[in-house]
Amino acid sequence: MSSSERLARARRYGFRAAAVPPAAYVAKPGSHDDGPEHGLFHGPVGGPAFSRDLTGRFSRWHLQPGMHTIADVDAAFLAVRWLTPDGPRFARLRRDEATSHEVAALHPMNHEVFTFDDAPFRVLLTTYTPAVPGDEELAGLPVVVFDVHVEPIESATLPAVDVLACWPNLNGWRASLVTTDARGDASWPGQHHAGNVNRPAAGAGVVQSRERVADEPQDVCGDVALVAGGTAGDYTRQVQFLLHPLETGVPDAEQLYTLDAVVAAFAETGRLGVTPDDSWQAHWHEPIGSAVAAHAEAGRPHLLARFAVAFDWPTVKFGAGRPWRRGAAAQPASDVAARALAEADDWLGRLDAWHTAALGELAGWSDEVAGCVVNELNLVTSLGTAWVRDAQAEHFGVLEGFDDGYFYYDTADLWHYAFPALALTWPRLADLVFADLGRTLDAAVETRRPVYRPAQPRQVLVADRMPHDLGCAAEDPFVRVNGYVMRDDPNTWRDLNPAYVLATLAHHRLTGRRPDDTTWQRLRTAAAAVAGDDAVPRHDEFGDSTWDNLGLRGHSTYVASLYAGLWAVLGDHERLRAAQDVLGELWNGTHFRAASEGKYTEAVMPDSLMGVFYADVCGAGDVLPRERIANHLRTAYEYAFAGYRGGTVGPLLVAEEQLRRYERDGGQELQVNEVLLGSGWLFTAMLAHYGLRDEAAAVAGALRNTLYGGTGLQFRTPAAVDGEGRFRAPLNMRPLAAWWLLAVTKGSA
Repeated sequence: MSSSERLARARRYGFRAAAVPPAAYVAKPGSHDDGPEHGLFHGPVGGPAFSRDLTGRFSRWHLQPGMHTIADVDAAFLAVRWLTPDGPRFARLRRDEATSHEVAALHPMNHEVFTFDDAPFRVLLTTYTPAVPGDEELAGLPVVVFDVHVEPIESATLPAVDVLACWPNLNGWRASLVTTDARGDASWPGQHHAGNVNRPAAGAGVVQSRERVADEPQDVCGDVALVAGGTAGDYTRQVQFLLHPLETGVPDAEQLYTLDAVVAAFAETGRLGVTPDDSWQAHWHEPIGSAVAAHAEAGRPHLLARFAVAFDWPTVKFGAGRPWRRGAAAQPASDVAARALAEADDWLGRLDAWHTAALGELAGWSDEVAGCVVNELNLVTSLGTAWVRDAQAEHFGVLEGFDDGYFYYDTADLWHYAFPALALTWPRLADLVFADLGRTLDAAVETRRPVYRPAQPRQVLVADRMPHDLGCAAEDPFVRVNGYVMRDDPNTWRDLNPAYVLATLAHHRLTGRRPDDTTWQRLRTAAAAVAGDDAVPRHDEFGDSTWDNLGLRGHSTYVASLYAGLWAVLGDHERLRAAQDVLGELWNGTHFRAASEGKYTEAVMPDSLMGVFYADVCGAGDVLPRERIANHLRTAYEYAFAGYRGGTVGPLLVAEEQLRRYERDGGQELQVNEVLLGSGWLFTAMLAHYGLRDEAAAVAGALRNTLYGGTGLQFRTPAAVDGEGRFRAPLNMRPLAAWWLLAVTKGSA
C-alpha cells in the first residue's frame, strides 16, 4: 500500500481535521482538560510515549508509566527547506508555518498533509509505531518513526529539498507527583538537565545520554537515539546545542552552539554541522538537543526522509521508588533506531494488513464507527501503561485514569469492560492482568485504615475478595494493592467477584482457549467467596458496586444479572434459579428495573444485563428469555438514548420514561445524569448481539460523533459526558469496551 493509499484509508475511516475543532465539552471539576487540539499518542505499549497535536506540536508526554504531562516542547520539530528563484525557504511542519494543514489519524498512524507558499510540492508526514497486534515484541519496541514524503504538485520533479528533525535530550524529565488537572504547562524546560550529553553515532545519528554519578538504577534515564534515513542522497547532523539563546548581546541567530544558530545556518545552507559542534555535559539549567537532516538534489520525482527516535530507558520507578525492569526486552537505542530504518517498510505492510483485517471484520458498522473502534485502541498506549518485570514476576497495568480518584492500575470493575481490546490484540498481556487480579484472592491484607464515608476502620483487603485495583502509580503498584480503600470500601462491592469469573471465561472464549487448572481454581475461589445463603446479595451500603455514586438499594438488575451469569457458567442450577427469580421480580413488563428499592425502582440501566450477556458469550446459553432481554434493551434505547438529547450524545447510565434528570447521590453528580462511554459501548454490543442492529448502529454512531465528530474530545476519551457539554475523567479505561463491537461482529462472542 502506498503512502497516499494509507492517507486515503485514514481519511475514510479515521479522525480527520483541517483545523483545531472548537471545544464542545469542558471538564468537570477535578478532571484535567488538555484542550481540543490534541492528537494520537505515539510510543510502544508500556514505554515512553508522546502526542503530536493538531497544530503539529509535541505537547503531551508519557515518559514515565502513570505520568501525564502537558508541555509544548518547542525544540521537538520537523522542518523542510527548499530553493526558489528568490532564494531559500524554511518552514517547520506546523500549522502556523504552513498554507494548509490536514490531519488524518487511524491508530497507530497519524498522517499530516502540508502545503506552503512558494513550494511546488506537498509534504505528507506519517508518524507511527510498529504496534502490530499479535506481535508483542514489535508492540513493545520503544521507537517512533517519522516518514516525511515530499511530492511535487504540478511539475514532475522536485527542487532541491532538505528535511530536518530536531529532538531535545529528555533524560531526567520526571513529572511531579501532582494530580494531572493541577500540574499545568510549566514543567519544560525545567531544571533537570545536569549530566545530559549528546554524542555522535553511526551514520548520521546521535545518541542522547546522561552521565550518572551513582550505580543505582534511575528511571527516565538512559540512551535516546535520533537517526535519519530514507531515499535522500546525503545526511548531516548537529550533535549538541543549547535549546534557547542567552542574553549575551549577540543576536540570537549568531549565538553559536545554540538551536537558533543551527536553524539559521540550516535555513541558509540546507546543511547541519556548518556551525561549531561538540559534546559536553549539560548543567542543571541547560536544556540541550540534537538534529539530523536528509538532503535531496533537484530533479527527483519523490523524496522520503525517514527519521526514528528510539529509547533505551530500561528502569521504571513508581512513586514509592521500587525499581522495575521494562517488560519489553532492553536493546541499545542505536540498534533499535537502525532497525527502524531497515524494517519500517515491513512494519507498515503489517500494519496495513491488520487495518484491512480489522476494518473488514467491522464492515457491518459504518466506516466512521469502524475507525473509531480502531482509534480507541490508542488508549492502550495512552493510559499510562506499565509493562514491567522483576526476577519473580511480570506485570501489565493500564490506568483507570489520571485524575484524583482514578489513578489506579488495572481497576477491576473497569477491566471487566475493557479486556476485549487486549484479548483480541495482545492476549498474553491480558492474561497477565487476569492472573495478577486472581492472585490477590490469596493475598488478604490485614492492615486496617479509616474509610471516610462510613467513618469506620476497615481491612484493606478481605480474603478471597477481588480488589478494586492493583495499586496506584504514585505508590507501589503490583505490591500495594486495593489503593481505593479510603473514601469508600470496595471490599463491600457486590460485583467484583462474579464479574471477574465471567470476564475471565469470556476472555478465554474470545481467544479460543480453555482455562488451565490454576485459573479454574481461582475462579472457584472467587465464586465460593460470594456463595452465601442468598444467590444474589442486596445493596446495603452506599456505592457498593462499580456504580459507587448511585444510591442503588435492595436488589439491582446489574448485580442480579452478574450472579445469574455466574451460577449459569458454573452449572449451579439451584442458585441460578434463585437469581432468575430475583430478576423476575425486577421485570415490570417492559424492562428489568434498576433496583427493587429507593429512587431507581422505575429506572432502566441500559447495560445492566451485562452478566447475562457475558454468560451467553461464555457458552452458558440463555439465562433469561431472549425476548425479555430484547425488550429491556429496546426500552433502554428509547428512554436512555433516543429520549436524551434526541439520541445525539449517547445512552444515559440510568433513565426513566418521563424523567431526564435525577438529584445527585453521594455528594457528587457522577454517573447519575451522565453518559458513561464504556457502558454505552457495551450496551451497543449487546444490542447487536441480541438482534437490534438498527438501534446498535444509531448508538454507535452517536458515541463515535461524541468522541471524534469535531467535539475536541479526540484521543482523550473520557469516562463520561453529559448533554450540558461537560466531560469527566479524560483518558479512561472503561471505553476500551468499544472493542466488544469487533467481538460480536466477528462472531467471537
